[in-house]
Amino acid sequence: MANVSSVTATWQGFSGAPGYSRFHFSELTTPAQAQTAVNAVRSFFGALGSHLMTTWSVQVSSVVQNSDVASGDLVAEITAPTPPTPVAGTIANTNVYTGGSGYVIDWITGQFWNGRKVRGRTFIVPAVGVYSPDGTISTAAQTTAQNAATALIGTAGITLAIYARKFDDSKPPKQQAGAVFAVNGVLVPDRAAQLRTRRS
Repeated sequence: MANVSSVTATWQGFSGAPGYSRFHFSELTTPAQAQTAVNAVRSFFGALGSHLMTTWSVQVSSVVQNSDVASGDLVAEITAPTPPTPVAGTIANTNVYTGGSGYVIDWITGQFWNGRKVRGRTFIVPAVGVYSPDGTISTAAQTTAQNAATALIGTAGITLAIYARKFDDSKPPKQQAGAVFAVNGVLVPDRAAQLRTRRS
């Protein structure tokens, strides 16, 4: 039975909070691996602090969940020995921002499954001070996000991954199959992103 591991980060401090960002990894089996993963996700958000207000926070959970790849059923949890500290933004809360807007990071695998290209997305929404005068994302913000994402992908000892799943037409839908693909690239599109749910 193959498993996939997930780490969840919870956003707080703004209208519409909480929001959630989930990151998948090839199976993590030890507390040491769990610690590496949660630290890497915490570092990722820490590098994006210049896009967040001081009154916002992102807390990365110390609990890593392992799920069966094929069914999606939760099969185990591993707790990192040292809980990561919350990430706080560095932008003064007197700045104005649009609650549902920011940017998106595309995670690339270069693989195909079930007739589709496998990729993932992480929304950095809301975000402050990331726009160009034409309404797109500034070069500086793109570079910051690209560097943060590249560092996450390159973390030694763990593999950031995309968890692709297929569901049936029942209500609620039931997972029929799944597969895990390693992330090997990242793209930060030069356009604003809108988020209508509690993110990805």
